[in-house]
Amino acid sequence: MVQSQTQIQVQKQEQQMKLSLQQLQLVKLLELSIGDYEESVKKEMVENPALEEGAYDDDIDMDSKSADSSDEMEENDTGEDPYSDSDYQELASGFDDGDLPVYKVNNGVDERNDLPLGDSGSFIEYLESQIVNYDLDEVQQQVLRYLIGLLDNRGFIDLPISTIVDELSFKEYIDVDEQYVEDLLKVLQSFDPPGIGARNVQECLLLQIDRQLDEDIPVSEMQERFLLLQRSIVSDYFNLFLNKNKEKLKSELKLNEVAVNAVFDALKKLNVNPGLALAESESSRVETQIPDFIVETDPEGGIELRLNSGDVPRLHVRRDYVEQMKMLQANTRKLSRSEKEGLQYTKEKVEAAQMFIESVKQRRRTLYETMKAIIHLQRPFILSKDENDKKRMVLKDVAELSGYDISTVSRVCKSKCALLDGRIYKLEEFFKLTRKNAQGKEVDKQQVTQLLSEIIEHEDKSYPYTDDQLAELMKAKGIALARRTVAKYRNELGIPPVADRQA
Repeated sequence: MVQSQTQIQVQKQEQQMKLSLQQLQLVKLLELSIGDYEESVKKEMVENPALEEGAYDDDIDMDSKSADSSDEMEENDTGEDPYSDSDYQELASGFDDGDLPVYKVNNGVDERNDLPLGDSGSFIEYLESQIVNYDLDEVQQQVLRYLIGLLDNRGFIDLPISTIVDELSFKEYIDVDEQYVEDLLKVLQSFDPPGIGARNVQECLLLQIDRQLDEDIPVSEMQERFLLLQRSIVSDYFNLFLNKNKEKLKSELKLNEVAVNAVFDALKKLNVNPGLALAESESSRVETQIPDFIVETDPEGGIELRLNSGDVPRLHVRRDYVEQMKMLQANTRKLSRSEKEGLQYTKEKVEAAQMFIESVKQRRRTLYETMKAIIHLQRPFILSKDENDKKRMVLKDVAELSGYDISTVSRVCKSKCALLDGRIYKLEEFFKLTRKNAQGKEVDKQQVTQLLSEIIEHEDKSYPYTDDQLAELMKAKGIALARRTVAKYRNELGIPPVADRQA
């Protein structure tokens, strides 16, 4: 039987989603950390001469576009650009921090601009871990933690004791006197590293010298005299030391040049930035994090949200490029070939600059709206910092409230972090994943991993459980997990597979 070969034309309809150049640019910007984002903006400014830093005198005053409450914020959530003016966008297309209102749940929050923007979490946690070494009641511990939160990047406290007493009264509802705070400041000053909690450089040096004098390891009589000499110079002749007036010191203390030089060399080795030294030592273990969001709460239940813009300037399209493009477009018939090429180049650069500015603007709006949605959903946890107050929340919840796609929310939450009342939180930490146990009750991931860890901890090390056996044991405890889910949680806990656990 002969088979004939024929060609048949088939029409097929498919739906494909293709991202525009601006959407692709926005996706890339969303995924960048603050440091990489700053570099990306600077690189774009170098590569595109039509993009310029600064603002025109006739720019729209966007700094006045701020809202004092969440209600006012909602009025602007139309998805449209409230500042869209075609002439302005064509000539300036500027965008800066003032375009986004400060998110406040209530009014009357005093703004502090001296917030640390590095990874202060590990720094604060290290200091707070030392509180257990002292016999302190609950109020004393609360005041001590407040003092730790006041430390600046040097590790100093620059507020007067009277001001701290007032802040404790109004912000923390703790009524204590100045001597009470002074005593707890001395406790903080006994923490490591030496010099932490000082109020000035002089006190910082004295704390470090006194620590050497009070060390459990006894020093020789000569070393003790040398340390006492250092203390005398810092305590009584600090100005002479600062001004390096060695001749005056020799005269006042009846010292020879060798002794004065030795004291100066020893004092130079002391650390005048104990907080910075600690941050540097932590950086070898903890990667420095710069928060994308700054969230502050107050005792009245108010929450304030601001974006950390980093070192990103306000951008606009250069006016001379726009004017040049308009002039050339008005005389296209009279243009030479080289002038037409110049027009095309100018047009491409102006359009690229406008597209980049719009992407920067959309990036900031996306970050802001996403974090605002997280704050709304996890308000009890953000106010209390108590894990028990954390509600079940997944990406879909944030996406529905913010109005963005789940993939967009995922990009934001995967690589960003927030400074919440002085402590760094990854955005992933605001989410709470739960699953139902055999009784239909929701159990969060932390409880699941804790139970898994306990089962493995009490297993027979000669015959450790396989992942399948662990899944069966978890099911018997009321939590049904697939084998691959058990393996995933086990890996997250840093527990090796069965072959590597066998004794």
